[in-house]
Amino acid sequence: MKNKILIVSMLAMTFIFANNNYAMSQNSNAGTTENGNQVQQQVQAVNQDETVETQIQNNQQLQQQTQQQLQDGTGTGNQVQNQNQVQNQGEENQLQNSEQQQAQTQNNSAIAEQRRSKVANAVQEMLQVADRNGGIGQQVKTIAQTQTQNQEKLETSLQKVQSRSGFTKFFVGPNYSEINNAEKILKENKEQIKQLNQVKNQLTNQGDTQKLTQQIQILEQASLEIENSLESVQKGFSLFGWMFKMFYK
Repeated sequence: MKNKILIVSMLAMTFIFANNNYAMSQNSNAGTTENGNQVQQQVQAVNQDETVETQIQNNQQLQQQTQQQLQDGTGTGNQVQNQNQVQNQGEENQLQNSEQQQAQTQNNSAIAEQRRSKVANAVQEMLQVADRNGGIGQQVKTIAQTQTQNQEKLETSLQKVQSRSGFTKFFVGPNYSEINNAEKILKENKEQIKQLNQVKNQLTNQGDTQKLTQQIQILEQASLEIENSLESVQKGFSLFGWMFKMFYK
């Protein structure tokens, strides 16, 4: 009986001891798990803080680079500046071209007006010679009056030729229609000047001969200037100018 009681007591004590060990093991595992979760959460928090800090640093660096580029003119600011410079340069070139064309037009007009004035004065002098020389004077008067008309036609044709834009001239060439008209008038002027030289030799008054010689030289010079101007505008390359030139021949 005593042995049975002893055995039961030992079993009870063993059971109690085993239960206590199991409970302690469970508590230990739970504590370990809880500590592990805490550590993991702390690591994640640290990593998250580092990520946020890295992003902030990157943003700050990007802002600093952008500001530096804008200051140095090496970034977007420089591109905008370059675009503005190109645009301004193009506008300046157009303005300069327009001013040059306007200045050239004014210069051509001034030269044409001077030439008209010289021819008009020469014609007046020729008319005075004609009035003093009877029969042959009528021939001089007719030529003088024709010269006035021809000079106006020549200046009009030359102005039209010179006013043609470089763009149009590049494709179709100069104004061959007006050039052709001017060349015909120039040819007529040469014939009339030849007649004047013949009349001059018939004059008996030496003063009238010298005066008529001077006026002939003025007419010849005016024709030569226009002829040179016509030759100048025909220089240069054009895509289809040769075809238009053949058409007006």
